Amino acid sequence: MIFIFSFTFEVFFPMTDPLSPTRRELSEWARLTQKKFRRERGQFLVEGTVCVLEALRSRVPIEAALVLKSEFDSWRARKELSRIPLYALNTESFSRFSKVESSQGILAVARTFSLPARESILCIACEQVSDPGNCGALIRVADFFGAGELFLGQDSAEIWIGKVVRGSMGSLFHQPVRADCDLQNVIREWKGVSVALVSHGGEPLTKSMNLKPPTLLVLGHETRGLSDELAALCTHRLTLEPRGPAESLNLVTAAAVAAFAMS
Repeated sequence: MIFIFSFTFEVFFPMTDPLSPTRRELSEWARLTQKKFRRERGQFLVEGTVCVLEALRSRVPIEAALVLKSEFDSWRARKELSRIPLYALNTESFSRFSKVESSQGILAVARTFSLPARESILCIACEQVSDPGNCGALIRVADFFGAGELFLGQDSAEIWIGKVVRGSMGSLFHQPVRADCDLQNVIREWKGVSVALVSHGGEPLTKSMNLKPPTLLVLGHETRGLSDELAALCTHRLTLEPRGPAESLNLVTAAAVAAFAMS
């Protein structure tokens, strides 16, 4: 269930005593740690100060904020939360949702959403990024270089899982991401240059390349690289040539270097 949002909250929650969650609310929120219920309810959890604040500033629909009792007063004073139901949880209850060892004591219950594509000379596609941390970092890279869209192939990590959200450091709320894409169709329908980043056999990737935008940068699997089938559909094959003894870069680092060269 995906929502495209363009609204603000109208209900105002003044700085009063904290709200106390019911057992049913706690149970419903705890279910959001499972993919099945995230999909069914169209909700996900956002954890950590940076991610929660970025979600609020980007006007993602936030339904509730869950705060450790020890941190409640500092969060109650923030104007960003003035229109959000604010619940105070004890450590035992909060630990049902928190997935990090050193929690910052703040979680938000958000609605899943879809951002419209933004104008850019560059879009990025990745055949498969299955590690949630890498997926979040890739979203961050795409956002940093202003990619119009990020297309993620099938079997990539779910973008609403906690590790992806945290790994993006808030970029999930700015970067248009298209999940579970058929990348063969994406490449075939692309109106412009499509660049396969391959480990060997491509032209050297340099900042002085003359690629006519818009450009689609196509990345492969984290360990296996880009499949021959997808590489064959692209108009160009480029390779990052090492200057030292290291043979290759990880997916996210390679994406950042290539995006810099093409942006």
